[in-house]
Amino acid sequence: MKNSIILKTENSVVFNLGKIQKALCIINAENISKLLDRVSLTANPRESKKNKVTASIIDTLNTAPEEMVNRTKGLLVSTQKCESLERGRFRLSFEDEKTDGVLDGGHNMLAIGTFLLEKYHESQNNQIPSDVQKIKCWEDFSEAWTKYSHLLEDFVKEQKFTIPVEIIYPTKNVDFDFAELVFEISDARNNNSPLTAGTKADHRGYYDNLKENIDSNLVNLIAWKDNEAGKRIKREDIVALALIPFIALQKRGILEKINSINPSVIYNSKSQCVDIYSKIIEEYKDEQGHLPEVINNALGLMNDIPKFYDLVYKKFPEAYNNFSPGFGRITAVKKVKDDSKKFLTKFYQQESDYKYPDGYILPFICAFHELIIIDENNNVRWAINVEDLINDFSKYEMLVGTIKDNYYDPQKVGKSSAAYTGCEMTMKMVMMEL
Repeated sequence: MKNSIILKTENSVVFNLGKIQKALCIINAENISKLLDRVSLTANPRESKKNKVTASIIDTLNTAPEEMVNRTKGLLVSTQKCESLERGRFRLSFEDEKTDGVLDGGHNMLAIGTFLLEKYHESQNNQIPSDVQKIKCWEDFSEAWTKYSHLLEDFVKEQKFTIPVEIIYPTKNVDFDFAELVFEISDARNNNSPLTAGTKADHRGYYDNLKENIDSNLVNLIAWKDNEAGKRIKREDIVALALIPFIALQKRGILEKINSINPSVIYNSKSQCVDIYSKIIEEYKDEQGHLPEVINNALGLMNDIPKFYDLVYKKFPEAYNNFSPGFGRITAVKKVKDDSKKFLTKFYQQESDYKYPDGYILPFICAFHELIIIDENNNVRWAINVEDLINDFSKYEMLVGTIKDNYYDPQKVGKSSAAYTGCEMTMKMVMMEL
């Protein structure tokens, strides 16, 4: 079975704790290698990266490997399927990425795996490959391990260190939500550095439907977990924009379980946006975790909204200058110099001559909820070609006036109820013309 391994332990004891079974074990480097081959850190809400902790672990492995078992709390592994075999062996299956994997001990996995790769190449009198030297986070390590691990089969058997491992799995014939218990345990194990609300939401699967609807070119660039290295897009920026179609649902009498969403939170309180989004998922998902069709369809518009954001960001300076030349002279605005690289938009990295706070444009973008149609079949779609509207500079007149009324202060514009109301009026006029 591809996602199944048999761990051979040096010592083990199994406790029946009611809903779950817990096996306390000691495993050697060969069996740690098996875990590295099969287990991801998806079940761990954080993305592990190299730091002082991993450096200390590697130092112990180099200087006192026999003490490793005493100096580390080891690993916490969860799986929905675990079979206790003879002679201290356990067959573990890893099928559900939400519940099956390493819940705690990601830094141990990263440090031990990196140590094994480096020491193997040193033992062969080889220069350590550049991709091993450049390991900074779990994703880097995973790629290097996949590339080189087949070379280490004999080498890992020679290593003398061991580590403690806890394995938790459901008790047979006991009906309960194992995934929820896994999350609670994981959250508790991370209490020294509390998980953010966004990471908790991601671990619970609240963003799964959102991820499915975001442009595939974008979704893997978003830091869904805390500490994800190399991900340039903030999770909170995406979740905030996802409230735009939800505002449209509310205005049509849908999402009545949720307090009215104030569009200005999309600018001035990303953390509140995360809480609102999570509340919607919690209130409307069924026992199987499925959302109503209309909510899924609303999230489908998130394939477009980041594109619209970038397009507005590029077009707005020209639209502003169309009404009032001098956008580049505003204090909060930076204009690219002749000999400098151009600025890049937030999501798709398109070139722009200007860099400026998005408080100037978010009232306009948030007002796109007025352009959304929900029909009797729960289809959710745009009433017009939104790109054409964005390219029509006449539609920015109200926004330009609001910026001047707020003395060019982007924070005041982004928080101004008048800015949002004015932009909504602009969109309503567009709808009346249809």
